[in-house]
Amino acid sequence: MTAERQRADRVLVERGLFESRARAVAAIRAGLVTA
Repeated sequence: MTAERQRADRVLVERGLFESRARAVAAIRAGLVTA
């Protein structure tokens, strides 16, 4: 049973945590997002 992989930046935007993928990517790169 394998889960489908999803991009973290897209998930963050879909969940309404960031208004754009660019901002989500910036937060990930800055170390502000953890699993």
